[in-house]
Amino acid sequence: MRAVAKDEQGEPDPQHFERFCHAIVLEMLTDVCHVGTELATQVGDDILARGESYAALDDAARNVLISPFAEEVAGYEPAASPLELKGAVAVIVRSSLLEEAHTHGPVEAGGIRGITTVAAAPLSHFLAARRRYPVPVTGNQFAGLADAYPRAWACLGAVALSYGAGGGRWPYRAPAAPVPDLPAAEVEASSASSREDAVVLSGIDTRFDQLLVEQMRERAEGGGDAVLLIASLSRISRHLGKLMRAMEYLLAHDVPILTANYLLRPREVWVRRGELAPVDHRDPLAALRDPRGLSGVHRAIAAKVVKQMEADAQVAGTRRRTLREAARRARFRAELPTFRWSENKPRLGARQHPVARQRLRVLGAVVSWPR
Repeated sequence: MRAVAKDEQGEPDPQHFERFCHAIVLEMLTDVCHVGTELATQVGDDILARGESYAALDDAARNVLISPFAEEVAGYEPAASPLELKGAVAVIVRSSLLEEAHTHGPVEAGGIRGITTVAAAPLSHFLAARRRYPVPVTGNQFAGLADAYPRAWACLGAVALSYGAGGGRWPYRAPAAPVPDLPAAEVEASSASSREDAVVLSGIDTRFDQLLVEQMRERAEGGGDAVLLIASLSRISRHLGKLMRAMEYLLAHDVPILTANYLLRPREVWVRRGELAPVDHRDPLAALRDPRGLSGVHRAIAAKVVKQMEADAQVAGTRRRTLREAARRARFRAELPTFRWSENKPRLGARQHPVARQRLRVLGAVVSWPR
């Protein structure tokens, strides 16, 4: 993967990207998205710093950083932009402090699309300029990831190589490294039935929530059939350090990671051949139901996971329906009126009671009334 920009009017100009970060981002966030000036300025500064850090890396390292986002950037605009540039936008712009303004602030999905779309052209100038005239960077934001998470780094490097070769199986050998400990849960977050009840962390929050940690622990202790299913790697985190830390733990414990288009295992990766399937964050099984481009172990595991999860969902649905029916019957019994009869006639004619009439019609009951 390689993002190459060509300026038809001459040399690529890195100042286009600097103006984007310091002027255009500020204007779009404050005037259109109604973000405060202080946060908007911080977002622009962070994007520029991430751009400098990314531009200082070699092609192989850039490809590793792009790999987690390759599944989701196919829909990025401009549509004609190469995957390498879209991936760079995802790493540099989409995963910046812009995510904070999206999760906890007023920036909605439309604002995100607008900013990432406008970013493509100036970023292509910037990367091309830095390739021709490199600039030393101190405090590179992406430095140290390969050493800290050698298994995850090698795995994502294999994903990039497989994708570049058209997909399919790609073996790799991860460096020997100590088995990492399970990350500590720093945020309490149990399962929630709705978004309103859920604990929502920013995609770049470095903390691990209780639910994710529990899923990682269960998979690591679950034996050979345990698989972590996730729509895309960015759903674990957009923060590359946190993502690779989670991957490092799972791969060290022989837990495969299955996404819409990837199967990541400790010694091999599989990438869907041909066009990648769209990522559906609401339904991780949606892409796996389409076997197009899947082969070998990847196809078999995907089919097994779909079958098992659909069976589990059917059982859970039956259980929910049973509980709802039990609750309905309990409400039915509670709503039936209680009649007190005198020697001659009821105080309230049962046939005239509206609730009784409705229930009798529903039940189709035959009642012998006292005279």
